[in-house]
Amino acid sequence: MKRVAVWLLLLAITAGACGWYAYLHRNMLVEQTAEQKLAVEMPTSRSISLQNMSAALMSGDQSMYVIAGSKKTIYKLDETGIIQFQIAETPDTAGELNNFNELAVDSKGYLYTVNTVLDSYGLRVKSEQIVRFTPNGAFDRVIHRLDYYDQNNKKRLRVGNFKSLQVQGDVLYYYVNADSDVTQYRFGAGDAEKQTTFSFKLPNNKYLEEVQGISPGSLYFSTRSGDIYALAAGGASTAVYPLSGIDRTNRNYPESLKADGNGNLYYLDYYANGISRFNPKNPYVLETLYSAEEQRAIGNEIRFFDMRSIMVNGDGTLTVTAIDRIMQLGSDGKVMRTADSALYSGSYRATRWLTWGAALLSLFAFAVAVLIFYLHVMKRRVSLMLKQIIVFVPIIVISMSVLSYFIYTNFSKKLEEESLRELAMLAHNGRNLIDGDKLEKMTSPLDYMNDDYKQFRRSMDFVFEGKSDFTSDDFYKALYRVENGVIYRLIEDDDSAYMYQPFESTPANSQVIKEGKVVTDQWVDDTGSWMYALSPLYNAKGEVVGLYEISKNLEGIVQHRKQLLRGIVQNLTIITGVLILLFMVMTYFQLASIRKLRRSVTEIASGNWDATVSIRTRDEVQDLGEKFNMMAQHIRDYIAQITRFSEAYYRFVPQQFLQYLDKRSILDVRLGDQVEQDMSILVTNIRSFYRMSKRLTPEENFNFINSYLKRFGPYVHHNGGLVNKYLGAGIMALFPNASGSDDALRSAIEMRRELEIYNMHRANSGYLPVDIGIAIHKGPLRLGIIGEEKRMENNVISDDVNMANELEKLTDALGVAVLATEHVMNTLIERDRFHYRCLGLIRVDGKDSPLVLYDVFEGEPETIRALKERTKTLFERGIELYQVGRFYDAREAFVQVIKINRQDQAAKLYFYMCDEYYQNGTTSDWNGTLSVS
Repeated sequence: MKRVAVWLLLLAITAGACGWYAYLHRNMLVEQTAEQKLAVEMPTSRSISLQNMSAALMSGDQSMYVIAGSKKTIYKLDETGIIQFQIAETPDTAGELNNFNELAVDSKGYLYTVNTVLDSYGLRVKSEQIVRFTPNGAFDRVIHRLDYYDQNNKKRLRVGNFKSLQVQGDVLYYYVNADSDVTQYRFGAGDAEKQTTFSFKLPNNKYLEEVQGISPGSLYFSTRSGDIYALAAGGASTAVYPLSGIDRTNRNYPESLKADGNGNLYYLDYYANGISRFNPKNPYVLETLYSAEEQRAIGNEIRFFDMRSIMVNGDGTLTVTAIDRIMQLGSDGKVMRTADSALYSGSYRATRWLTWGAALLSLFAFAVAVLIFYLHVMKRRVSLMLKQIIVFVPIIVISMSVLSYFIYTNFSKKLEEESLRELAMLAHNGRNLIDGDKLEKMTSPLDYMNDDYKQFRRSMDFVFEGKSDFTSDDFYKALYRVENGVIYRLIEDDDSAYMYQPFESTPANSQVIKEGKVVTDQWVDDTGSWMYALSPLYNAKGEVVGLYEISKNLEGIVQHRKQLLRGIVQNLTIITGVLILLFMVMTYFQLASIRKLRRSVTEIASGNWDATVSIRTRDEVQDLGEKFNMMAQHIRDYIAQITRFSEAYYRFVPQQFLQYLDKRSILDVRLGDQVEQDMSILVTNIRSFYRMSKRLTPEENFNFINSYLKRFGPYVHHNGGLVNKYLGAGIMALFPNASGSDDALRSAIEMRRELEIYNMHRANSGYLPVDIGIAIHKGPLRLGIIGEEKRMENNVISDDVNMANELEKLTDALGVAVLATEHVMNTLIERDRFHYRCLGLIRVDGKDSPLVLYDVFEGEPETIRALKERTKTLFERGIELYQVGRFYDAREAFVQVIKINRQDQAAKLYFYMCDEYYQNGTTSDWNGTLSVS
């Protein structure tokens, strides 16, 4: 059975440890897709597809940093495309709806990013912070944090006020946009906090989009209306783009503005469907560095609508991020390398295999443990209650789970349909508030924040006026312009979206334009997952000139579905618990008689021999109960006889003695059984008992000895001791525990105190008082069974036992009540609680080397104890002088002790020896000991 218990323990530990490991690494078992669904991640997978990317950065060591998964994850890839680490959240924003925006890396490999925390609808910015991560991807610190509140209706949508993270050497530079003021901050490698470097004001009615450069004079910034300005050293802003007379500058909005070391500016040009470059010193020369049409002509199919950002590398090459791929372009615009996936590292794959192995091993260990428990513990026996639970509960739970699944899926479908109907209704109502003729007048990004723009923004929000069920904060709103079959973004609830940016033609928006009806659909991109409705906008001629969109972020709906699923699981758990409870109650009443019988059997097995069972069912179970009562009565009679025998035997052979020999009962004892133990030995005897017994008859002797032992023996038992044998009118006791020295000493002190009471009773009865001597020694001894097969007894053999007997004989000569050896005193746990004094080195018969002995006087009468306590220091000082041969000084010390305590026998002995040695000198072999004869 012990082996089974060990196996079950090992299996339980294995299942628990492996299960916990798999739980901690559960992200390696399943992954969350862009559609907010969980998918199993197989251990055989060697790469991951980089989807819904928004930014990528190439560092000096050719490592690649990528924001993917709709701004939810940052990956670091080495030059071969192997994932070095990934970041999904920061410690203080865990559990929030986070977006990562922008990337910067210093020369030491520290990564900087903007972590934006959104509300539960994924629209409004609650806070944002610039965070630094170590070169191995560990969170390092928050450099700057901004919290946003809806003050004066100035709310930030999707992005906050942090702009343009740039690194020069080991120093991070970034900008904070507050209305018309822009402030630059720097944070160096050795800085404890961020520092403000300078500020500048934006031109009138201009709104900041991006900043490139570190110092005025070489700093450029773009605005939401599509302008690019140069900031002079004096702080003045000069427009460098668009300039009158330059081709295609009305619509080619400069997005993702970047600068290289030669003063060239690069930007994504959605209107020209390419990447443009120009030098502000010669702004009239606009160069198309990369053209989607040219790439399509050579077979490199790419939708320019999917372009998200560009980064200029230190070597002049470009890193271009599209929603589904990363391209590295040469300085001439040619594609050098394309990547759309990342490889798992060998250590990651090994950890994933280990996680899968741990999960499977945990299940296997649990199954084996259940099987072993069933075979060896339950002995292939299963209770009726458990059988009913095993059979019926899973059937009901599975049925309810299937039913709950259909209810959940149907409800989710209904919820989705209801949300789409709601969006369609809002989109339909909203289109009546947008003037299509005014919409046609908006022709370029230069119309940003003009009167019509502001009126459209108010109209888009007005659709929610008076709606108590929802507010405009719950929905994402967008307005599009349709011109010559091309769709352009105009207004969105996203402060990172550009005005008049061409939008991809999809079956949904094409259907709205062609058929002029409201269409609903779902969409996934680098900003997240969305559910939306599109409504057409008409001009006075009845032509579709625009689209009005109402969207919902699916992450909020997913959270609602998770709450619903949790509610279903909780209810299912409660119902399962109720079912189990009902089965238990039913079984309880059905098996009440058998349970009574089992309880009585258990009580008898546990040692309650008086157990009976009362069953009145008038069936076979009642007959079984009556037979059980008859059996129980026979067992009680037999046990009573055995108990009386055992109790009688234990009065001769203590139970503790059998325990030392590791025997359960006397039946297991064999001749020669023995064990060695380190114990404290207490020996006590009545002084001058021989002379006293001669005055008593044999009967009086027996009565006196039994009376004396009955009075003093319990003090041994009460302190954890064992009376090994009686020495006539004395006791030899053993104290085996780790606290044996303390127990023996307490026992001796209690005996001495009891002696005073005992002598008072003897005096009242006309008897003479008695005195006892007690000696305590500690050492190894051997307990065992001696004799022959027909006659055996327990005994203790040890030189230390003999030594304890010899020490007891010295108590009278030394005038000591309790005499203890140095070994006993050194092994005391609570030595300071006892009153004692050192008697010095004393020669004992049968011992070659002298012993250091102690006089424990705590149990003596109050007068003697007080005198010994008073003279303790002087007495021990005399012993020290005696042992170094200063007999005259020692003699004087003992004289002072005797003057105070004339009954101090030990002091007198030392005085006589000091006087003898002072007068006549010592022998050649004297070693500072005291001989007591």
